[in-house]
Amino acid sequence: MFQRTKISAAVVLAMGVVTCGISLAQTGQVVEITGSAIRRIEAEGALPVVVLRAEDIARTGATSVVDLLQKLSTVQGGTPEANSVGGSTFGFSGISIHNLGETRTLVLLNGHRLSQFGGQTLTGFAAGFDLNAIPVASIERVEVLTDGASALYGADAIAGVVNFITKRGSTEGEVSIGGSWPDGGAEETRFSFTKGFGSLDKDGFNLMLTYGYDKRDNLKGTERDYAKTGNLVFSNNGKTYRSQNYSASAIPANVLDNNDALISPYLIDTGACSPNTFRVTDGADDFCGYDYVSTLEIYPERTRNSGMASLSVAAGDHELFADLLLSRTTQVSRIAAVPGGLNIPITSEYYQQYLTPLGITRPVTTAFYRVADLGKRTNDDQADFMDVALGSRGMVAGWDYHAAYTHSESKVEGSISGYPGAIALSNLRRSGLLNPFVLPGEQTPEAQAALNGINYQGYWDGGVAKLDTVEARASKEIAKLAAGSMQLAFGASWRNEDFESKPSPFAQGITTDPVTGELCDPNNPLKPCDQRFGDASAVVPYSASRDSYGLFGELNIPIMKGLDATLAARYDDYSDFGGKTTAKGSFRWAPSAGMLIRGSVGTGFHAPSVPQVNAAPQSYGVTEDPYECTPELAAIAASLNAECQPGKRQYDVLAGGNKDLEPEESTQATLGIRFEPAAGISLGADYWWVRIENAFGQLSEQTVFADPSKGAWTTATDVGTGTTYLAWNAGNLNLGKIYTSGIDFDISGRYKSGWGDWFSQVTATYMINQEYQQEKGGQYYSDLADNTQGALLYRWKGAWRTTLKTANWAHTLALNWVSGYTDAETTVEVLDANGVATGTEDIRLDVKPYYTFDWQSSWAINKSFELRFGLLNIFDKEPPLVLTTTGGQQVGYDGNLYDPRGRTIYADLKFKF
Repeated sequence: MFQRTKISAAVVLAMGVVTCGISLAQTGQVVEITGSAIRRIEAEGALPVVVLRAEDIARTGATSVVDLLQKLSTVQGGTPEANSVGGSTFGFSGISIHNLGETRTLVLLNGHRLSQFGGQTLTGFAAGFDLNAIPVASIERVEVLTDGASALYGADAIAGVVNFITKRGSTEGEVSIGGSWPDGGAEETRFSFTKGFGSLDKDGFNLMLTYGYDKRDNLKGTERDYAKTGNLVFSNNGKTYRSQNYSASAIPANVLDNNDALISPYLIDTGACSPNTFRVTDGADDFCGYDYVSTLEIYPERTRNSGMASLSVAAGDHELFADLLLSRTTQVSRIAAVPGGLNIPITSEYYQQYLTPLGITRPVTTAFYRVADLGKRTNDDQADFMDVALGSRGMVAGWDYHAAYTHSESKVEGSISGYPGAIALSNLRRSGLLNPFVLPGEQTPEAQAALNGINYQGYWDGGVAKLDTVEARASKEIAKLAAGSMQLAFGASWRNEDFESKPSPFAQGITTDPVTGELCDPNNPLKPCDQRFGDASAVVPYSASRDSYGLFGELNIPIMKGLDATLAARYDDYSDFGGKTTAKGSFRWAPSAGMLIRGSVGTGFHAPSVPQVNAAPQSYGVTEDPYECTPELAAIAASLNAECQPGKRQYDVLAGGNKDLEPEESTQATLGIRFEPAAGISLGADYWWVRIENAFGQLSEQTVFADPSKGAWTTATDVGTGTTYLAWNAGNLNLGKIYTSGIDFDISGRYKSGWGDWFSQVTATYMINQEYQQEKGGQYYSDLADNTQGALLYRWKGAWRTTLKTANWAHTLALNWVSGYTDAETTVEVLDANGVATGTEDIRLDVKPYYTFDWQSSWAINKSFELRFGLLNIFDKEPPLVLTTTGGQQVGYDGNLYDPRGRTIYADLKFKF
């Protein structure tokens, strides 16, 4: 794929670096490598690091940091953009190394920490860095350390470290324009500008300026056959099945009859279901389920603006530096119109018109209604990020030092539309204007105007996360031994973390008129407190902060020729969790010129996020999936003087911080080998193993609803109807232990032919084992090749890239693959030859391996212009059918695991000056 020089090949061999491209260090260049505080010749590194240069990034076809890192075989379990479809993510996208989690993967910019996301939740979701904030155009290289618990950066980096190193020192300029064109939507346009001024050697300063912009349209689910409906009909093992995914809240509304069975007056009257619904029969229930899947936008609109300025000034033996990063990401995601329940008393004219003729006589029934005349529910999220770094590096008394102050801040604002207040909508129903039993667009003009008048459009929720850091470190050769130089590094850091939750008055449930913002008065029946219809919210604002400091030391000892060891220790002290000492040891042994053996063992310490500890108990949305009321759930509901949700519906979720959480502690080890069996061929493998104790989390909803005795249950009252329903309390817990292990492989080769220079490389990760507890001392579960818990982990993930370079052309062909797995057991209907359901069956689909091909050509037109163009997913390979997804509202395929953009044409034109 990429041409490898002899020097860079030696660097790769010595470091054990898995690369997607090759232009690494120059001979003898003294640099700091991610994972070590000791500045040394780059070829002396001993830890597994994935290195991607700017050229390598361009050849992957990735147009964002998010897409780039998801292509790495070592990356699994992060939050993709598709998670925003029906999820409150505020547009967050994160990275998880080896599926160990975004909160355990430390993201750095030029070696310093960055603030966590301002939209993180009290359960720990998004308590990491939002990758959207990093402009691709500013990146010189990315270093991914796949061995965790760093003494240098922090013992909380249990999964590893991702270090974005930005361009500096250059005087070149570059302008790039481009676009991407999938079929049917998600088209993207982009622009970037980079220019350097001044030479540090000649002028005593260098200033690098970078600006990046990209904009993407949405992609509707109806543009993909596999994503256009929740009414799935499929064949498996010679049988035809149907899996119906729907909401009981439809338009026209479904209601409860005298026997609490769910029925559709529209279906009874017309003999058919309305558009965007389909018939559902389950025992006594016979109604029209709303096909919410048909309304989804499976890839959201997104706009990103980012800019970076890096200033370096020479001052004798020192270099002063100042970096500023500013970015703004906006994302607009839309899902089906808001659903919920409305009371219909027997005195209502609509009761007499639609329900009495059906024999319904109960004094009050509930209409499960979809307010389609308000349009789709829309989340318009904006995430602003700022990072400032001021510091100095150089030599003092023979010590190579680095000292800096950094301030990092993430501010998130989420706005909504399409949501009325529950009381406001109930009042509209009581007025007689709103008719829940007519089709979309059939409300009277007066009713439509009244609906528009209660549609809340504006700021909903958000937060601000800040991080201030002061750090200093130094390294020096302290002794000459027979086998080489002994080197010592030490350092200290101080950090202040601050988080503030900023829900709107409507989100807090303290307004009597959400549209005008008039506050409620709980003691005045004329000013009741309203909440969001169909998705009640009473978010409690809070703010909290903590201080921490760390001390570390690292000693590199040459034992004999070709063998050295590194010992490191770190002490961290948190103002709210006390102190902990962790340690790490590693070795590097080169028994011959063509072989390297390395290994490490260490311990880690990870405190929970500020919200995980301090957030007040509050409503936390609804379950991802709908569930039926089992006898066990009904019994629990009755014991709480509550009701089950009727039919198959989502349940309210409550959660809060937990001051009794204990920090996570880890033990981990690696063992790797790299060798060159012949000129131009390099092979490597790194085994890794991680154990985590006191893992943070919540019981999965699949576990709780499969066995309600394991869950914590409470109640939630529907503001609109006054009905008290059973709700799940998904609080933060220490769940027990996690064990994970695997092997990272890479094989690369280069060859000169009459056609040109060939470079080919395979990178892959094989997960050996993964198991975790849902409670201390409890049984172990696994997501490895098994989606039972809804958190799938691939056993194999990899890529094979081959590049042919001839003169001013370079062509790259890539194969990306993931292994198959077993889907969760799902109850589906069995259909006969006429499409009639004859019963149900519990099945588990075997999901086949998935692979795609990418192609790219680049043409260096002259010294100034370069054109890149290519195809992602050349053969437009569709995602495999699944019945259980790992997040979001997509059905039929898993948007968290597979990219629905399909075949994508892209092109970029660069001008260098």
